[in-house]
Amino acid sequence: MALIILFILIGIPAIEIYVFAEVGGIIGGWATVGLTLLTASLGAIMFRSQGTAVLQRAQEQLQREETPLAEIIDGVGLLLAAAFLFLPGFVTDIAGFLLFIPPLRIVLIGMLFQGAARAAHSHVWIVRGRSDKTSSGSRTVIDAEFEDLTDTDYKPETGADKTDRKLPPR
Repeated sequence: MALIILFILIGIPAIEIYVFAEVGGIIGGWATVGLTLLTASLGAIMFRSQGTAVLQRAQEQLQREETPLAEIIDGVGLLLAAAFLFLPGFVTDIAGFLLFIPPLRIVLIGMLFQGAARAAHSHVWIVRGRSDKTSSGSRTVIDAEFEDLTDTDYKPETGADKTDRKLPPR
């Protein structure tokens, strides 16, 4: 984890400086600055259009009383894409533009969430789409792990366990 943070703080800016110098040597300094401003502007325009569409889909799902999890993940991807495009640099601009491609964004953000889940020693499943062929009529599936903490010496007839605590009614 420390190596990843070190790469983010030192490696990416060093790569960006190198690419700036190379591009500036080829097209000139002012053209490089102009290109950087252009990519930031394009990022803002793309974020606004795609972000509005994601927000509308999320609102529609909320009106149907569904959880807009896919839209939240899309929103995180769009926010990350916009942040990459606002940062000055061509390498981060490439990453930002790649995140604006919806199928690629879903894969990359899914990998990010799975990496975070591995680091936290938990599991994350991201499921896109919907199946209308449910037997109970419900589309909500909750998958969880649990540990039974009830006392084995519980006496249902008295409502007390071995320490004489009262348990809530079932």
